[in-house]
Amino acid sequence: MRGYIRQRAAGSFTLEVSGGFDDAGRRIRITRTIHGSERDAEKALTKLQREVDEGSVARAGTDTFGSYLVDRWLPHMRSRVGAETWSRYKSIVRVQIVPRCGRVKLSALRPHHLQRTLDQMLAEGAAPASVHKAYRVMAGSLRQAIRWQLVATSPAAGASPPRVSRPKLRIPDTAEMRMLVDAAADTPYALPILLAATTGARRGELVALRWRDVDLDGATASIVAAKTDTGRRTIHLPSSAVAALRRHRRDQAERRLLCGQAWQDTDLVVDRGDGWPVNPDSVSHAFAEIADRVGLGDVRLHDLRHGFAVALLRAGVNVKVVSEALGHSRTAFTMDVYAHVLPGMGEQVATAIENALEGRTR
Repeated sequence: MRGYIRQRAAGSFTLEVSGGFDDAGRRIRITRTIHGSERDAEKALTKLQREVDEGSVARAGTDTFGSYLVDRWLPHMRSRVGAETWSRYKSIVRVQIVPRCGRVKLSALRPHHLQRTLDQMLAEGAAPASVHKAYRVMAGSLRQAIRWQLVATSPAAGASPPRVSRPKLRIPDTAEMRMLVDAAADTPYALPILLAATTGARRGELVALRWRDVDLDGATASIVAAKTDTGRRTIHLPSSAVAALRRHRRDQAERRLLCGQAWQDTDLVVDRGDGWPVNPDSVSHAFAEIADRVGLGDVRLHDLRHGFAVALLRAGVNVKVVSEALGHSRTAFTMDVYAHVLPGMGEQVATAIENALEGRTR
């Protein structure tokens, strides 16, 4: 029999239904307590059996939240996000989440467990942005647990992450970007810094770029190592970038010959000297040293992406084109990020609509 009813007291019944077996081969028993008549209990048992068959009831096992994150969710995410993103997830899980609420059974996890984790992080001096990232990891992992029918609802819905204010953008102007590119010219990181400034590509996208995705004759490069479908895009290369890529490919061919069997044929455009991939943090650290040397220590590598976007918008490039070049999912997001640093755009919109309504052309 798949389920049965046991009377606990007058007007109180316990329902039990078989929920299959867990990973260790142990039977999963799903129980409910019903108050009412025996007829009410029979109806509730039939409903519970139907919900188990439909998969709308979580099949609670012995997993703790920590073991679920480490043994199930992180391996699942490894092939679904970039290496840098996955490494960040792993760090947040192991350093922030597991020590604080990892021992709680997944089936017993409640909003107050997650809230306590967030509050402890804040009390220990973590930045609100870091705490918010931990919340997003917990919320995302629990949404996946629902899809896997391990929990019926997400406790994250009842937790409140801290409000994160948008940081003030440091947008280098074209002269500063040229200064940074020139200062990097004689370093091993000249190419990724040049490409960051001339294409707006992210750090992770640049260090994952492969020669098979570069068309020097067509002056394009395809970004395939992106977080989203819209992030996978084809970017157009300016002539300076094409020339730098041609020089770099010749230099790389010479290094390949010098390394001999020690060369790793990864097809990466940016390598550490022997074909192996470059650690993205190494590029950022090298850029920080270069920026300090030329008196622009407040400019980060990622700020070159902002400088690229604003330079195009100020030059009158259509915002949709800029959004696609950056790999943004929505044009509205691009405008939301950059409109406040382009005060003249509002006036341009007002003038354009007035001219249109009056039948004037520019």
